[in-house]
Amino acid sequence: LFTATYAAHAVTPVVSVVSAAQHPPTDLQHPKYVDIVYTISDPDYPAVSSVSVNIQVSSDGGTTWAVPAHTFVNSSATIGPNVPVTATPTTKTITWDAGADWDGNYTAQCKVRVLVVNSAGLVLIPAGTYNRGDNLDGESDAPVYPVYVSAFYMDSTLVTGGRWNLVLQAYANPHGYDIASRGAYKALTHPVQSVDWFDAVKWCNARSEMEGLTPVYYTDTGFTTVYKYGEPNDGVIQVNYAANGYRLPTEAEWEKAARGGVNGQRFPFGNTISESLANYAPGSGASYDQGGTQTSATGGLPYTSPVGPGTFPANGYGLFDMAGNVFEWCGDWYSSSYYQLGQTDPQGPSTTGARVLRGGSWSDSAGYARCAIRGSGGLPN
Repeated sequence: LFTATYAAHAVTPVVSVVSAAQHPPTDLQHPKYVDIVYTISDPDYPAVSSVSVNIQVSSDGGTTWAVPAHTFVNSSATIGPNVPVTATPTTKTITWDAGADWDGNYTAQCKVRVLVVNSAGLVLIPAGTYNRGDNLDGESDAPVYPVYVSAFYMDSTLVTGGRWNLVLQAYANPHGYDIASRGAYKALTHPVQSVDWFDAVKWCNARSEMEGLTPVYYTDTGFTTVYKYGEPNDGVIQVNYAANGYRLPTEAEWEKAARGGVNGQRFPFGNTISESLANYAPGSGASYDQGGTQTSATGGLPYTSPVGPGTFPANGYGLFDMAGNVFEWCGDWYSSSYYQLGQTDPQGPSTTGARVLRGGSWSDSAGYARCAIRGSGGLPN
């Protein structure tokens, strides 16, 4: 249901031959160390030369993955952010101090898995001024207005079910995040959906921490308590825009990114839309809707489609699904008059009661896929 600013994912790193063995009793100094050995490569090399590596440990043969595993020895080059990787399979060893994290416990059904995320497909949205708003269809809450947006990075695709679930299992669940919207998805390569705004930003924080970045969302104005659980009654979460972690785009950032470097067009790819360009519900009767067959309308609801290359073309910045497939959350509160305020990196009004949604979806008509159309969702959805 959303994209995240700062990073992206293309081809999955390949991990194989995972094994784990506790040091023998003859190692009198470190008998509770466990060596976890894995082989890794990344098809995106040299575009990607490092990845984020995490592990999970199960005490019941893989039914659950709740064993705490946080203390590692001499493993800075094999676990955590910025683990070096190439296209050639390379064997690496993580040394886990099980005595520090799980002392006094024993199981004959121990399993270990290695979870890896890369940042291939990182898309830079360049700094500059663009004309925000609608000059074609008379949207009353989107007058044309020049806005300057600083450079930022953005996911090239919507967050997939696979990536959503990876962050939940690898980091959020074992680190105290109460992401109540477990996220639904038709397939691992389809976008996650049915996620409320609060859980979207909590997931961004979990992904940031998992990859060694500074979280963006906090419960206090001093940015000391990372937002991990609960939903405040007033809906206000503190945002540290100076942090280097993942976050939702502002509405101004989203529209600049969606337009792909071209001003004044109705859609990310021109002034007309068809089913060969985006996943939406055809048949609106609008002059700009050229229709076609919704090829994703198979296999039961939702009629989402796989993200990334091979399904629909990217826009001028290399971003996919900025029109259709699923609606995307923005960080801003919605205000019908906000387009007339602020010309440099606007971040939305302080509070209004509803958050901004953009981009349209597989179940909505062509009008909702326009770059300038503004939607909103109440709290928490």
